[in-house]
Amino acid sequence: MKKIMLTLCLMIMSASSFAIVNFSTGTGALVMRDVVVDDTTVYDSVTLQLNLANGTFTILDATLKDNAFPNSPIDTFQQNGLKIDFYGCALSGKNQITCMTKIVAINQNLNLGISGDLTELFDNLSNKYRASTVTALDKANIALSFTIIQGMPVEVKYIY
Repeated sequence: MKKIMLTLCLMIMSASSFAIVNFSTGTGALVMRDVVVDDTTVYDSVTLQLNLANGTFTILDATLKDNAFPNSPIDTFQQNGLKIDFYGCALSGKNQITCMTKIVAINQNLNLGISGDLTELFDNLSNKYRASTVTALDKANIALSFTIIQGMPVEVKYIY
């Protein structure tokens, strides 16, 4: 009975939050990583004390995930008068990942058009995703057009 209840509990939790789960049978502690609660709040780790005798649980610890991107870029490349810094991707909501870049016009002001339809993200199972939204300069849409002033970085985020 305990195994059936635990399996059901894990299936419900993992299906709704896509969490990575560890369970200790000795202590009854269930630790879940990357838990999305309300489509926007992401917890790095949640620890529950399960009481399998009466079907209740107590939250022992819940640590919010730091959604900040690193201060320095992971990768940088230059092409056609643009310098593009890639700062990485992070889980930003339920079934949502945000990737951040900063773009700088090197030699002159440039008009730039960016489309989420042209960007692709692949997971570890080779599934392909296209960005649903691009954000820059307080604008958000599937495609954006704007002018980049020479030397002024513009933060561009792609939401998948």
